[in-house]
Amino acid sequence: MNISKTTIRIGLAGLVLATSASVAAVTTQSFVLDSADAFFAGELEGAAVHSDGSVRAGAVTTRTGLDNVPLAYSVAQRGSAMFIGTGTNGVVYRFDGKNAKAFARTGELLVASLAFGRDGELYAGTLPSGHVYRIDAKSGKAKRFSSPAGAKHIWALHYDKKRGQLIAGTGPEGKVFAIDSIGRAKLLHKAEASHIMTLSGDGKGTIYAGTSDKALVLRIRPSNRTEVVHDFPGNEVTALDYHDGKLAVAANTFKTPPGSQFKPSGAGKPATPARPATRPRPGSGELWRVDADGRAEMLVSRKDTHFTAVQWGNDGAIYAGGGHEGRILRVEADASYSIWVDVEERQVLALDLRSQNPSFVTGDSAAIYRVQSGTRRGAVWTSKALDARFASKWGRLTWRGRGRIVFQTRSGNTQEPGDTWSGWSKDLKQPGAVASPAGRFIQVRAKLPKDDSAELRAVELFYLPQNQRARVSDVQGSRPPSKRGEAPRQPPSPTTLLDLTWKVDNPDRDPLRYRIAYREDGQSVWRDMFGEDSVLIEPKYTWNTGSIPDGYYVVRVDASDEQANPDELTLRSSAESEPIRVDNHPPRIEQLKVHKGRVKGRVVDELGPIARIQMSIDAGTWRDVFPTDSLLDSPSEAFDVTIGSLPAGSHIIALRAFDASGNQANREITVRTRK
Repeated sequence: MNISKTTIRIGLAGLVLATSASVAAVTTQSFVLDSADAFFAGELEGAAVHSDGSVRAGAVTTRTGLDNVPLAYSVAQRGSAMFIGTGTNGVVYRFDGKNAKAFARTGELLVASLAFGRDGELYAGTLPSGHVYRIDAKSGKAKRFSSPAGAKHIWALHYDKKRGQLIAGTGPEGKVFAIDSIGRAKLLHKAEASHIMTLSGDGKGTIYAGTSDKALVLRIRPSNRTEVVHDFPGNEVTALDYHDGKLAVAANTFKTPPGSQFKPSGAGKPATPARPATRPRPGSGELWRVDADGRAEMLVSRKDTHFTAVQWGNDGAIYAGGGHEGRILRVEADASYSIWVDVEERQVLALDLRSQNPSFVTGDSAAIYRVQSGTRRGAVWTSKALDARFASKWGRLTWRGRGRIVFQTRSGNTQEPGDTWSGWSKDLKQPGAVASPAGRFIQVRAKLPKDDSAELRAVELFYLPQNQRARVSDVQGSRPPSKRGEAPRQPPSPTTLLDLTWKVDNPDRDPLRYRIAYREDGQSVWRDMFGEDSVLIEPKYTWNTGSIPDGYYVVRVDASDEQANPDELTLRSSAESEPIRVDNHPPRIEQLKVHKGRVKGRVVDELGPIARIQMSIDAGTWRDVFPTDSLLDSPSEAFDVTIGSLPAGSHIIALRAFDASGNQANREITVRTRK
């Protein structure tokens, strides 16, 4: 562990370490949660996290689950009744505020869109067959009403009062249709994009459409002339809403096209979902506002989620449902925003917040939520599991805010809280010591009082992680790199230096001190390589072996975190090398003689092996000499080589030999030849 105090600031991007110098104590670290991202990472129960980095009371909701239904995808309300389009069985449910019952069955896979017409009939757009059904609002009887040409997905329906027609956005050919009272579909626009994902209108005959694989918003005027309002980043406008002269737009980036999760089972069989979700994986999303004068402004950008639904509220704020963690953002006119609602389901798929009974529905799994008036009393925010990396002793918990906020903690040794974790501690009403048992992970829970003015701004929790032992391994000794220009077969340049290296696993990243000792292989006495006054902190060392005899040596490296810990907490480890050859002395050329035109002799080294033997006659070119057994593989090699025909006179025959360490021996002999 490090002896400096460390603060860990928590955000969605991970852990950021900020260290202030101190040498007086064992490491005390702390989790600091004081930003919007840090609070966003937690769980909300009636609490709202604001982009200014505060937690306050949020919306009050009541939940009604749809048993055994994976996906509630679309919603429409008439009076006190709410209708929900679902998948993967294509049923429309009716909800009266207390109970939800199956109301109409389309026989399709998914009811992707719902809309009421002028006559009070309910229309349902489906996929993957691309049919529109008309449902009797009293009996629930569903009848196929229209099948627009080329459509396999009816992603969006919008009833335009001025036109007196039902408008349908379809895929995979990117068409917008106007459907008359008897179900005849007339093409209004064929987009370059593959899908029309969402529709809205101004009530005066102008239709707005969002496309996929090109993130465009189109404006279809009453004359049916089509214009591009804006080309947004990403590849899909998943949702939009026109209200009071302005557009709210959800522009997303996905790796998979819409509808790709709905795959045919085979010839003649209905399509089945790859999984009960709108997307195999979450994308990233941006929320935009387009003013009446056409000015487009990006309000919110999130890499961790895409936006599945968007709607203007009666209060002038924009509400956006997320497709990853079951949250609804509330975005103000100044672009500040909050997590307004956080539900247990993964996706918020449709919003109906301007109706008599503000509501929204979810997928994975399907549920209906009614939003109650006023703010929740006694909201709760719970942090994500905070990871101390090692078993830790918890210290003081403190916070900043206003109101009588009460805290609890719980701890454990698994990343996901479960049965093996401790229970929630008793209420901590004032900053003080954490009562949860030691562990690696901890959660903090803040309970806001029954006071709408209560606000949490920052939380800090101190802890002391258990010291971790650094492990040394793989001690190696090698010669320094060869000089440039040496031929590949040339023995290395002789040197008394050995580069010692080793690996270190240092879990808590404490500064380490290394000590090195050596012993001759087969002996038991260790000798220090350098004195105690030399402090080695790098995992490497160059050893000058010039003062020790040739032989094989074992090197031991000891690692200690003493520089970061008091004696009683200091941990050590060591590792030994395989025997390392130290050879600083040249071989000898013995028994050298010339007899009957042949040069004979022997090269001997204490360690070996002999790496090369060469001969030169009269200062001529050096040429390699093979030993008598043709193999250079031992510390003693005999040679017997012909010198060939020489002119009469005196000649100098030079021999040189190298061992594997590059040490060189030289010897000469003079021979006289006659005619």
